[in-house]
Amino acid sequence: MEKDYGFVQDVCADLETGRITSIIVPGGNKLINIFSQNDDIEIPWQNIKCIGDDLILVDF
Repeated sequence: MEKDYGFVQDVCADLETGRITSIIVPGGNKLINIFSQNDDIEIPWQNIKCIGDDLILVDF
């Protein structure tokens, strides 16, 4: 199943190791999110399978 979550908005990192622990992408309807509460999705780094020039493959 494919789903477009939009652009990566932020990353979380372990400050002691300097390693990325997760990425943050917008949740729900992108247009409605501008006016509603934050329901972003945090994707753990171990779920990321491949990073390309214009997409990131994630295994849930």
